[in-house]
Amino acid sequence: MKLEFLESGAPDCPLVRLYEFDANEAYNLRRIVIQLAGSSEQTVLFHEQPGVIPIGGCQLTLHLGDKDRGVSELASNKFKWVLSEAGWLQVSGLIRPFTRTDSSGFQWLSDGGRIRVLLSHDGRC
Repeated sequence: MKLEFLESGAPDCPLVRLYEFDANEAYNLRRIVIQLAGSSEQTVLFHEQPGVIPIGGCQLTLHLGDKDRGVSELASNKFKWVLSEAGWLQVSGLIRPFTRTDSSGFQWLSDGGRIRVLLSHDGRC
């Protein structure tokens, strides 16, 4: 699964996109999100997970917070995505269709802030 930040170039920018993945990689993303929602683990360095290919050094930290704050840019190409337990559980539901081998298309996982998160097989929406 590729992880990339697009600051401009499309109407939906800025966005962090997760793309070029298979059903197993989507399953692993969903597993991470569910574990984050239901555990004492409060931070996951997504860019360091097996199978994740950060493009241009993109870094995405997933964080369990007290409320949904969305994605914020900490530094150039370094992002923190903060959601509550309920927010992460909602994201897990949005990822679920992509865990099937016949899935296609795209899904916005977070669009509440300035920076959106896109899950897309081919990188497009």
